[in-house]
Amino acid sequence: MAIAILVGVLIPRTSFAQSSNDEGKVDPQFYTNVNGGFGLLYGGFGGNVEAGMGHLAGFGALGYATERTIDTTTIASSINYHFGVRYYFDVGSDQFFPRVGIGYGWIANYYNADLNLKDYEQSAKGLSLHLGAQFFTVEGLVFNFDVAMASNYSLIQADRHPDFFPFYLRPCIGIGYEITTLFDKDDGRKKIRNKEINPFGS
Repeated sequence: MAIAILVGVLIPRTSFAQSSNDEGKVDPQFYTNVNGGFGLLYGGFGGNVEAGMGHLAGFGALGYATERTIDTTTIASSINYHFGVRYYFDVGSDQFFPRVGIGYGWIANYYNADLNLKDYEQSAKGLSLHLGAQFFTVEGLVFNFDVAMASNYSLIQADRHPDFFPFYLRPCIGIGYEITTLFDKDDGRKKIRNKEINPFGS
């Protein structure tokens, strides 16, 4: 609930409206990219696909978390998913796009000493909030940097996750390619997110 309220505060509702009478405006452009990286937005180590138009985008990820041992406890490997929506802020740059988003899916495979011999589920899933940015190059490369946050209050089946962290924060880093440019029929002069076309339609 707290994450949803925060996103609602951060996203100005008036930015979704655009007057049809505004001169010099262009329609928001569709864009999509594929990325590989690490962090909960990539399901551990995995791939992420994003598609959007204007300020809004949706994303989905599939990844893998490796097996590891902490003290005498083995945390099993897992195949994970994460998906959600994000909002991009227009700061007048052709390469830099700050964003805020909310997601649902895998958070972490965890263990801490407070668990002792408690019966618990190692793979935690739930809601997460992320803050970060995308960087674009003229060659179509995409660089993603986010900080993802979750809490024991945002987990599903919280009773199966005793002693999960009250505040969980992890970096998520990825690199990918703006595949929309592959379908450009104008010799690359209308690449998404460059000086020719602003995806925000402004």
